[in-house]
Amino acid sequence: MKYLPILAAMAAAMACNNNPQQHHQLTAADSVLYSDIIRPVTDSIQQYPGNDALYYRRALLLFNTNPSLAQADFEKAASLKPDQPDYWAGAGEAALLENRYDKAELLFNKALAHAPAYTYLQYKLATAMIENKRISQADSLANVLASTTDGKDKAFYLKARLAEDRHDTTAAIEHLKSAIAAAGPNAEFEAVMELADLLRARKTPEAIRYYDQAWHQDSLNAAPLYDIAQVQEEIMSNTEAALATYRKCIVADPGFEAAYLAIGKIHSDRKQWKEALNFYSMAAKVAPTDALAYYHRGICHEQLGNKQEAAVDYAKASSFKKDFTEAKDALQRVNTKK
Repeated sequence: MKYLPILAAMAAAMACNNNPQQHHQLTAADSVLYSDIIRPVTDSIQQYPGNDALYYRRALLLFNTNPSLAQADFEKAASLKPDQPDYWAGAGEAALLENRYDKAELLFNKALAHAPAYTYLQYKLATAMIENKRISQADSLANVLASTTDGKDKAFYLKARLAEDRHDTTAAIEHLKSAIAAAGPNAEFEAVMELADLLRARKTPEAIRYYDQAWHQDSLNAAPLYDIAQVQEEIMSNTEAALATYRKCIVADPGFEAAYLAIGKIHSDRKQWKEALNFYSMAAKVAPTDALAYYHRGICHEQLGNKQEAAVDYAKASSFKKDFTEAKDALQRVNTKK
């Protein structure tokens, strides 16, 4: 989405407000500003166009779904009250989401002009610098952050990012470990998961420690549990531990299809066809258009002598994945045997 100048948006909104019969002519941007959630704030802005807090409030509401419009409102709020660093920072965050890194740098610098010791702003400025390929400047800012108490973790996050850009995985791992240790319970979930992924790629069981930490940070997210089970199964060859963790994953999120498929595969590998059938059936229930669930359930039916049920599942698998050669071959096979 392109940047929408705030004056243009306000002019359109003012025109519509002055002439209700023109509401059906709203642009796409205006229709967002007049959606059910946003409209009360938009109406208040029409009444009090000089109120910076109203623009800031609307920007926060728009941020996740319409960052370009949010950026315009943040900047409008900042123009009304330039000494408020949160307004400039919000605009910078929105610019980052829109991949407008030059603009983000400018906005974070304006925020820092009013809050020079705010380490989070320094961190975000360095992030924009990295995206702009201004590596030496970002590294210098990371060194500044490393000398602060509350910015040390962010410094290591930045150094890890720079190391990954250099394809230096060893350095990236060490920097992420330092960052997570410095942040303690406030470590960034994404950073913890990234470290675990890097360790898993090196086939080291240490990855489990960080997946577990990520899960404890967000126990409603079953993905780290699934990843733990994958490490237990693929790297440690501990199938029983993996089965227990996959089940824990399902308890955390009953709709996590990959865990059902994984348990089904373990039982299939053991030729425990009835047990495998149950889990592939549950996978098909939570993901009713997944060709793999039907294909593997079809194999179970075929192994159990249920040729008709197998044919139905192979047909479904073929319909949901048009180029599924294995399912088509299996369907032909069971139909021939009838």
